[in-house]
Amino acid sequence: MIKSFYNKFTSLIDVKVVILIIFALHLFVISFPLKGMVFDEAFYVPAARDILNVVGSNPEHPFLGKAWIALGIYVFGDNWFGWRIIPTFFSVLSLSVFYLISKRFLGKNLAVYATAMLGFEVMFFIHGSLALLEVPSIFFAFLSFWLYLERKERKILKISLYYWLSALSMGLAFLSKETAAFYVIIIIFLYVVTRIQFTYYKELLPKFYKAIVLLLVLAGVYIIPVTIYDVVYQPTSSTEVVISHSIVQIPNEEGIIVDNSTVTNTATNKITINNALEHLIYTVSYASGLTITNESDVNSGNYAWNWILPIPSYPPSPYYVESTEVRHTTKNNGEIVGITTETRHPVSWYGIGTIIPIWWSIWLIVPFTAFNILRKKGKEIDYFLLIWIAGTYLPMLYTSGVVGRIVYPFYFIQTVPALALGIPYMVSSIIKDKPIRNLILVVLMLAVLAVFVLYFPVRVNEF
Repeated sequence: MIKSFYNKFTSLIDVKVVILIIFALHLFVISFPLKGMVFDEAFYVPAARDILNVVGSNPEHPFLGKAWIALGIYVFGDNWFGWRIIPTFFSVLSLSVFYLISKRFLGKNLAVYATAMLGFEVMFFIHGSLALLEVPSIFFAFLSFWLYLERKERKILKISLYYWLSALSMGLAFLSKETAAFYVIIIIFLYVVTRIQFTYYKELLPKFYKAIVLLLVLAGVYIIPVTIYDVVYQPTSSTEVVISHSIVQIPNEEGIIVDNSTVTNTATNKITINNALEHLIYTVSYASGLTITNESDVNSGNYAWNWILPIPSYPPSPYYVESTEVRHTTKNNGEIVGITTETRHPVSWYGIGTIIPIWWSIWLIVPFTAFNILRKKGKEIDYFLLIWIAGTYLPMLYTSGVVGRIVYPFYFIQTVPALALGIPYMVSSIIKDKPIRNLILVVLMLAVLAVFVLYFPVRVNEF
């Protein structure tokens, strides 16, 4: 019975069907809201307009991610469709490449599950529906991963052509958003633990040569376009500088001070960014300055350790909520005897909440892959997943717990794909009985879909 149900269920599921459904859902929500901007669209849409007007702005992020939004505005107009359609295409393309990565490790059927889990993951879906920078950057990072993993034999300067293309793609990921630096770390560590053998000196040097050359390619992909952008657009960094500081004390007739206030005169210091190095320094300084100054003003979701707790640890994070009031009248013999008011939310974008089963899987995937590696039976996927999770999540723990910098739950979007890949891998590795394994995967997929429906952005009733 289980086998029959699974076969009927999987016969309806094909990766092309899954991706088309997700794309259709993207197009369904793309017009909500018609006029307002959702979340950080308020920063990136104006920055995209500035790119079209050859005005330098928003220098805290690289320009390419905003250029994709600008392309949509240029082709389709300055409206909700033009803002969001290009990131939506990147979402679909990201899922396609993610499927290729998953298929390489898991085979066709399990790869469909991994792709569907990522596609219907609430945060990934929402970021793929809006004019934001994360998903375009993730697409190029996925493409870089796939090219690296494929590593075909055709070579240029004794280095696989796919390695060259992988470095190029990772550079484009970094140009789209600087958080792709975490993905650079993943490839470096993966290369070290799976490709470099420290036994023979003669074998070691050529492999280090490859790594250095490709890192130089990646750096060039960033430096050259950013320098051209800085020369043409002349973006400026603004910093507030204190120029005077004084205490004002006003005594009353009895000589008692009744007012004690601080007057601070400030001036805005504008520095023009002229090259890629200055731009990178500004980006780093800007990011490091977002520190927690008042604990009471910080949501518990701004602490990275709360993201993965399998309990409601922080309230849903609203990206955008559109509220309307509906009045209900009660009549008796034509006379109004009562009036009630109901608040409804026709559009509610909740990007992250407390019921995220994919996020919780980190508690199982990390020890599972680590155990496989420690017992020296680890496959390439074990190294890949563990490095991916550690390289993207541990920095968040460090910056929020040690440095005291504000981290937002959507930063976890860098880690979520590894968990979507890890769930079917772990289940298929532990449970060898196919009917039981398939049943578990179906149940997990239904749980992901249930959360997706719960958080779907076009709503009627209050969340």
